[in-house]
Amino acid sequence: MRMRAVLAAAAISASAGAEEALPSAAFRDAIARTEAKLLASAPAQSPEGRRAASAYLAGLIEQAWSLAGEDALRFEPVFYGSGSLGGRPGLFNPDNIYLTTLLDPAGSYRITGRRGSHAQLILQLLDDPSVLALGQSRGVIDVQQLGVAAGEEIELWLGGEQRAGHWFALAPDASSMLVRMTFADWAAESPSTLRIERLDEPAPAAEDPAQGRLARAARFLDGAAALWLDAFLQRMESSVPVNGVTELRATRDGLTGQYSVNGRFDLAEDEALVIEVARSSATYQAIQLGDAWFVTPDWTRHQVSLNHAQARADADGRFRFVISRRDPGVPNWLDTAGTARGYLFMRWQGVPAPLGPEYAPSARLVKLAELRGVLPQDTPVVDAEERAEQLAARRHAPSRK
Repeated sequence: MRMRAVLAAAAISASAGAEEALPSAAFRDAIARTEAKLLASAPAQSPEGRRAASAYLAGLIEQAWSLAGEDALRFEPVFYGSGSLGGRPGLFNPDNIYLTTLLDPAGSYRITGRRGSHAQLILQLLDDPSVLALGQSRGVIDVQQLGVAAGEEIELWLGGEQRAGHWFALAPDASSMLVRMTFADWAAESPSTLRIERLDEPAPAAEDPAQGRLARAARFLDGAAALWLDAFLQRMESSVPVNGVTELRATRDGLTGQYSVNGRFDLAEDEALVIEVARSSATYQAIQLGDAWFVTPDWTRHQVSLNHAQARADADGRFRFVISRRDPGVPNWLDTAGTARGYLFMRWQGVPAPLGPEYAPSARLVKLAELRGVLPQDTPVVDAEERAEQLAARRHAPSRK
């Protein structure tokens, strides 16, 4: 409904004369610029990439519009959820519940709630709005390291004068917060509850929120297009190997104790990419797929991700994941959701000690007809009924809690 309203406003503006142009003109022009960038980018040069481009554009528009609404309430923050299934850039993790809020770096805040039983709770401060941009990290709060266990109360203080308890200073450009609730057992684990309140008196808004929203949405949309299309995707296309994986490395965005690996796949109908990796002692270990736009397909209908609690480990303590367009009848199948080309991303979170080279994954391209020959002999056969049960369990995705 919100999307139809936004596009309707853009259509009205397009039909008006220049002297009668509505404020939506800026947003309409930003949509046109973004669409042109989409069509000129590498993923759009294939038929499947062009088909996905419209959903991707809609996701960018929706995010820009939502963020512009949040921005109007920057001085009275609340946590917003980010659970949309389609078109959202950034490879949203199906194991996460994401919450965001925008902050005034000069403000003073109190966060309260109760810790759920999920695997990890991370609050990250960023210098840019966290819904659309990667941003630079300006602080990370790992609730586990604060000693808050499942079921216990949370009380954190941000900014203002230093206080007793869990108090954290705000950097001068810390303008947003991204919350990640990471789950392993989707059905059994419970989410955390969080609330945020501003303690000091906010400065008055500089503009009328309703009048400025379209202009802000245009600015956010241009920023998202510059980040994801001009910078991020181009870098990924040039630096990530096709049907291979990058080196295992520590995450560089301030998330201490986390490691990641990127990869790309380009598969024919009769091919599979086998990813082999050791099971670690990390609190959370997972793999997921994304399409050529670095967007996660609908994870409630396709098994596009598996974590350490969902995947089957072989007798030697290693996971063997099979990425393919057709169901190969193995437990750890990762479904490309109808796309031949895309990305894979692997995460290790809550790592107690640095991961050595023995934890680095490997990738091997094989024909589906040869797949059983490269897997352990005791790899089970998953029939259609078992696969249906596996997919039914994905209805418990954290985004739906």
